[in-house]
Amino acid sequence: MITVTLRRLQVFVAIVDSGSFAAAARRLGIAQPSVSAHVLAIEQEVAGALFERQSGRQAVLTVLGRNFLGHAREMLANAMRLDAEVSSRAADSDRTVSFSCQRSLANTVLRGALSDFVRQRRDIRMSVQIAFQEEVLAAVRMGAADIGCLMSNEEPVGVPSTLIGRQRFVVFCAPDHPLAKARKVHPAELSKFDFVGPIATSMFGLTQKKLLSWLGVERMNVVSEATEFGLVRDLSAAGIGLACSLHASVADDLAAGRLHLVDIDGPPLYIDVRLLINPQRRNVTAVQDFATSLRAASATWD
Repeated sequence: MITVTLRRLQVFVAIVDSGSFAAAARRLGIAQPSVSAHVLAIEQEVAGALFERQSGRQAVLTVLGRNFLGHAREMLANAMRLDAEVSSRAADSDRTVSFSCQRSLANTVLRGALSDFVRQRRDIRMSVQIAFQEEVLAAVRMGAADIGCLMSNEEPVGVPSTLIGRQRFVVFCAPDHPLAKARKVHPAELSKFDFVGPIATSMFGLTQKKLLSWLGVERMNVVSEATEFGLVRDLSAAGIGLACSLHASVADDLAAGRLHLVDIDGPPLYIDVRLLINPQRRNVTAVQDFATSLRAASATWD
């Protein structure tokens, strides 16, 4: 297999275009012996002479040289096209932000911030993935996302994060649930009732369990699980069990009377909102600008 470098091809074509080894050396800004060395290396690869060796005359191609010239020009042209395409893609990459966001945040407190940024920064191409906690973490860790945003009261494993705010976490139920009208329910009382919620082994399921355990809920009897919060909310509204989520996720349902907050006798629950940035993309201006916009949005939270 012939493995001629692009630099040697450039030298060879420069000799043909300029007419001599000396002229090629001047055009390329290198010594004439270097030009000769490049040609000799090519001739060893193709097992034949590319130029007639006649001192004092212009460079004259052999039959092999003429055949090789066409291939050389084609390979250099392909290399130039590839270089232009790579440069173009690199430029596009600098104008693109890939964002992976936990569903509960994207659909509530960050919804306006996302649409505002896209509307104001038409020069940036946004690629948004609405995902579960695990998927957000994996996307940033593996480089599939430039920025990630998720809820966690603990530092995610494997990816540095920045705390940008927190959101109120509430327990809610159907209007006709025994706890709907109760005042100052002791946390231990919650263990006596059924729950509906996320998959127990998911990151959000474990986060929910830790929050309630910290509050004093020793046991959660989960009778139904779902990956989609909309179904969890509907099951709770239907009286299947208590459920938990961000207050922002159920604010409209609470205002409409479809759900009721459980008045728990204890400190309010909050969950941290964390920003994750892919280290390889941290210095890209578009990524920095979007991260700044998310921090600004979080500063307006109650």
